[in-house]
Amino acid sequence: MIPENRIKELISLKFIELIANYNGHPTSIPHSDFGTDLDVKEVDYRIENGQKRYFETGKELKLQIKSTTEKNIISDNYFIKYHLESKTFNDIIIRRKTKKPLILILFIFPEDKNEWINITDNELIAKKCAYWFFPKDNENQTDNISTRQIAIDKNNLITKDTLNFLFEQFSE
Repeated sequence: MIPENRIKELISLKFIELIANYNGHPTSIPHSDFGTDLDVKEVDYRIENGQKRYFETGKELKLQIKSTTEKNIISDNYFIKYHLESKTFNDIIIRRKTKKPLILILFIFPEDKNEWINITDNELIAKKCAYWFFPKDNENQTDNISTRQIAIDKNNLITKDTLNFLFEQFSE
């Protein structure tokens, strides 16, 4: 059996792929891992000779996906606070003003592994939730060796429409 942290990572990745696919966005996992865990591409269509012709628009989201459990976050009415690895935080900062910035997705699981996934003949449930994070313009790279605490606005909850919003905000 693979380690529990890897199981959380894989479930988190599939969760985002599920939302992307629901919205008609193909996904791919980069061949080499240099900070991007998942690429999400935008597809559109044009009418050509009376037929729909689908094509990639060139817009793409680059996502770094992290997972944790409820005990590893601090939650108040407005923010989720999480200790992100310093190297990951700096990767996001460095790529902030590029054509394809890196966006963090944080999936938060319940403590009890038995609650992570539930499947019935009526529904597929993955608990608990995920949020997206992108640093503000005034945030700079950290000199911290291990982690940097980030504050994720609770309005950044991942819903079935979030990726479309992220395309509007972060892709050219």
